[in-house]
Parts: sequence; structure tokens; C-alpha cells
Amino acid sequence: MKHDTEYVVKPKQKWTIKLRANVSGTDLYAAGGINGKEFSSKMRTELKTTFGASVNYCGLSLGFALNPAKLTGRNKDYEFNLNSYGNRMGADLIITSSKTFRGKAESGGNEFDISPGQVSMSMIQGNVYYAFNHRRFSFPAAFSQSQVQKRSCGSWLLGLSAFGGQIDAGIDGIGEGTSVNLKTLCIGLGAGYGHNFAIRKNWLLHLSTIPQIVVYAKSRMTVGGKRQQAPFKFPSIYSVGRFAVVRRFGNKFIGLSAVVNLWRQGDDDRLLLESVKWRGRLFYGFKF
Repeated sequence: MKHDTEYVVKPKQKWTIKLRANVSGTDLYAAGGINGKEFSSKMRTELKTTFGASVNYCGLSLGFALNPAKLTGRNKDYEFNLNSYGNRMGADLIITSSKTFRGKAESGGNEFDISPGQVSMSMIQGNVYYAFNHRRFSFPAAFSQSQVQKRSCGSWLLGLSAFGGQIDAGIDGIGEGTSVNLKTLCIGLGAGYGHNFAIRKNWLLHLSTIPQIVVYAKSRMTVGGKRQQAPFKFPSIYSVGRFAVVRRFGNKFIGLSAVVNLWRQGDDDRLLLESVKWRGRLFYGFKF
């Protein structure tokens, strides 16, 4: 694929070494009624911090990351991320298992704490994008630094996402401690826009969002061991937002990036679930 070299070029150096620090987490909001009792809850996992490095040759990357809290046994959550950013197409894959949710819940006018272990969520999320203006607009310039965006440019984006997961909750105070299990599978389709702002003195700012409508959803809910119909209704939404800022100086660069995945299904009259999965990354690298 040929680039418009007035907008996008490849660095002369073929090798890139990058050091990075990642911080990630998941927020979960739920509201509705169980066994005739209204409830609402707000929870979030413990922050997950990792440190790592990667080596890149002509866009092909190999890296590793270490989680100090995981090594000492203080954090039981698991997360796996795989990213591939190209000019025309790209994809994210996220696999998580979260057991450190904590927060507050309210039911029947009473408020109580949610402690780690009472709510757990396992999920797999996949996002794919297609950039229409791929000759002039570069995702790799913002996220892998394998290209350079010389001039500001944007592109309309087409997005396809899939979300599958399971939530288990056993919270005293909601339905007399009734356990709840929810399994769901959603597929979303939508369109959005992204823009790279090439700022003076080798600064690059990237902003993009792809809101989507869930075109297929299948859910199964079990309350107290009894299967019930999941009270979700159309439409549900899914959205992917990305942000990056990069500063180049010579053969070196430093930057910050973030990816946010929002899933919202149902309504708070019956049952509403909202999950926000996010990850931020601080990185420094050099090319040779």
C-alpha cells in the first residue's frame, strides 16, 4: 500500500526499542430490580500496573510486561492485551478476569459496601477498525511509532466489535443474598472519526471514537439457581475511544496513549449494565 508522502512517511531506522508502563482498570455499574427489590451499584477493580519493554523491526514487535502486584500475590486479576494497528485496518483483543471489584450498593434505602470477591467478571473483547483515508491518516504514527504523520489529517472510521462475558455476584442485602449469574454475547457495528494533529516541534495528538449499535445480543441470567429471561431491550451501545500524544526528538520519542471500551446494555427500569474498560500507557523509545 502506497502512502501519500506529503502526509505519512516511514522512519529511516528499521529497529525500535520501547520502554513502557501500563495502568488499567474496569468500572462496572448495575441497576434494576431483583426479586422485586430495586438496587443500584457502582464498582471498580483495583488498578493494574505493569512495566515492560518491546523490540520492533519494520512494524513486527515482540515484547513482555511484568506486574509487581501479581508477583507478590496482592492482585488476583488477569489481563491479556493484543494490538495491531495498520493504516487501513487494525484490531484490539482484550481478555480479562477480574475479582477485585469493590464499591457501594443501595437497595431498599439501605447502602452497603461491596468487598473484593463478591463480584467477579470474565470477558473477552475484540475491536476491528477500517480507516477510509488510509493513505494520509496513520494509526501507527500515534500508537506504534512505526510511521510519522507529517501533516494533520483525519479519516472516517468503520468499526466492528464483539463482547462476550460472564458476571457472578453474591451480595448480601440484594434479594436476601441471592446469587446472580449473567452470561452475555454482543456484536456491535458502527462508524466514527479519527484525527491526527501534527503540531509544531514534532508533537502529534491523536483523537478518535467509534460509537456502535449492538446488532446482535444474546444473554442468559440465573438468579438463585433459577434461570430467568435477561430483561434487556434494544438498543444497546458499544463504543471505542482512543487518545495519544507523542513527542519526537531526533531518533527518540516519548508519549502517552489510552484506549477506552464502553459497553452499555439494558435500562435502569428493569436491568442496566454498564462496563468501562480502560488502559493508559506511558512510553519512551528510540530508533536505530
